[in-house]
Amino acid sequence: MPDTLRLFHPVWDAADPADLTWAEASTARGNFRTWAKITSHVYAALHRSPRAVDRTLLERACTRLRPYT
Repeated sequence: MPDTLRLFHPVWDAADPADLTWAEASTARGNFRTWAKITSHVYAALHRSPRAVDRTLLERACTRLRPYT
């Protein structure tokens, strides 16, 4: 999944593969539309406050998409 995401959008270039795997398992679950939403939330957060894409940022983005059972 990390390699595919890096092809999809450059925001994922520096993300830790373990963090991307976590987001895949906990939220996206193979749904590329969900990844597009996560990407949008991460990109917007980075636009407001530039920083590294890390687990905390991914958790915030994923939380915006829940509940997910």
